[in-house]
Amino acid sequence: MHRLLLLIFLAHLIPLTLQAAETQLRVGLSSTDVTPRVEDQIPLGGFGSLERRNWPPHLFHYPFLRTFRIAQGKLDPLRVKSMYLARKNSKLLFVSLDVIGISNKMRLDLISRLKHTGIPDSNIIISATHTHSGPGGLSDNFFWQIFAMDRYQKRFYEKYMAAIVKTIMVSVYNTQPAELFTLSYATSELLNNRRGPNRPIDPTANFLMARNLNGEWLGGLVNYAVHGTSLGAANLFFSSDAPGSIEREMEQFLAQENGSVRLSNYPQVLFLNGAEGDISPKHNQIKMGKDFVTQTISHWNEIAPLTESWQVLQQKVYVGKPVIKLKKCVNESWMPKNLKIGVKRFVSNTTIINQIHFGPLWLMTWPGEPTTELGLQLKQIAKDSGAQTAWVLGLTNDHLAYFTSPEEYETGGYESCVNFFGPDGAKKIIQAHQNLSLSK
Repeated sequence: MHRLLLLIFLAHLIPLTLQAAETQLRVGLSSTDVTPRVEDQIPLGGFGSLERRNWPPHLFHYPFLRTFRIAQGKLDPLRVKSMYLARKNSKLLFVSLDVIGISNKMRLDLISRLKHTGIPDSNIIISATHTHSGPGGLSDNFFWQIFAMDRYQKRFYEKYMAAIVKTIMVSVYNTQPAELFTLSYATSELLNNRRGPNRPIDPTANFLMARNLNGEWLGGLVNYAVHGTSLGAANLFFSSDAPGSIEREMEQFLAQENGSVRLSNYPQVLFLNGAEGDISPKHNQIKMGKDFVTQTISHWNEIAPLTESWQVLQQKVYVGKPVIKLKKCVNESWMPKNLKIGVKRFVSNTTIINQIHFGPLWLMTWPGEPTTELGLQLKQIAKDSGAQTAWVLGLTNDHLAYFTSPEEYETGGYESCVNFFGPDGAKKIIQAHQNLSLSK
């Protein structure tokens, strides 16, 4: 009789256990140091100013350089980082790279190399930290080579892409059952708006963290809006700048929370930049990281579970005809107001946007560098559509340079000069996000 009751109990328990296993969230995180060696003769990608250039240009001095000076070493590692989430048949991947920007061509190349994983194309989210001391030589777009990246080096590009895929596969094959937690708070005295002291700043720091069922923090995502420019253009050493410092300080904090610093279990943190188009760091990269995490620790008791699964929406957007309006770059009376240079050969007129919804938490991508004002508009649209918390993921899945509000565009300045789509480009992206929100 007892055996019969035991068999009946097991017959009911096993299906429930299998169902729970199918719906259990699994998370994998990984990172790889991809800092080029000095002997590789890779230039830094980011600043296009004279401090970074050879003058006169050494067109034939190095095997693949045109005008940029080679890196002299590294201050801290450049990394490829990935976070993979899987629940039943649903998969989601975040990738963060210590580079100045991500082209749509690079995104499509990565998607093609990950077909065997079964991750939907729309669920692969690839972001640049926007360090201005990352590697050059990765873009075959002549426009970006001239302005910030120098000559394309195919061998280096292939090595870099292979490292991205390897890092992702480690996170895919090394998942473990986990739970998600989220936190948002306002930092203090870390940021400047470089367009002026009266311009807005969004100091919000956002976190999506994973913790395994043993209570150990695995790592996760940090979303914060800041330019990776604390080192300045005169720096010739590779560095992940302020975003990388924030990552490393967060990883150290999580390891201390776990009570262990074993390298095999060391937490991994991915920095995803925000609406940083007009935002610069107030301090050097070391102080930025330490102060950011000190403030985070004071809010850590507010971190809360996030039980909802995810839904990913994607839409193609026509942004407009890309041009450079010279009056915005040379604000002189002699410059004709409507003199333009078309750049459609180098800059696409279409892009994609994504929204990742974890219930009341919405992550909204932007294919370039929106200003703070645009980021705040986008967050408000999300909240008006039902989100409790909204992130803006700038520099994600594409890089079409700067985007400004119509008022900011008319005011002029650097951001307006490198805004190829004028006062209407940002409107089209915001409208596309609003349409996605309504279609949910």
